[in-house]
Amino acid sequence: MDISLFRGRLTRLNKRLRQEAQNHPETWSQMLVLSAIDQMDGTATPSKISEAENIRSSNLAALLKDLEARNLITRTPDTEDRRRTWIGLSEQGQTVLQASRQRRDEWLAEAANACLTSAERKQLDAAGLLMDKLSHYGRDEER
Repeated sequence: MDISLFRGRLTRLNKRLRQEAQNHPETWSQMLVLSAIDQMDGTATPSKISEAENIRSSNLAALLKDLEARNLITRTPDTEDRRRTWIGLSEQGQTVLQASRQRRDEWLAEAANACLTSAERKQLDAAGLLMDKLSHYGRDEER
């Protein structure tokens, strides 16, 4: 397997998906943060988001401030530990994130149907499971 070629292909597909999402480069990091908050399903804190997305806390603080100014997130102080703040998606944040995901899904489905045979789409589905395995390598060994 030519790992550099494989990585390049994944990178190109990821770049194309970002383009199809119609997110400008400066908002892509905001979309990553919104997605992380969504995936944490009510357990997001700035430190957990920072760790999950490998974003420096100072950069994350600026991103969260911008997201809050755009009414895309909510901040709720923890009732037991006043140093902790829970981060959630506002209704508007959920709408923005879902619209971005939908644009990418629509493009990918259209591209797969236009460019791939039925057998190739099945191979791609199987490859997705393998990519999931790769994405978990070296993280939380209990997975």
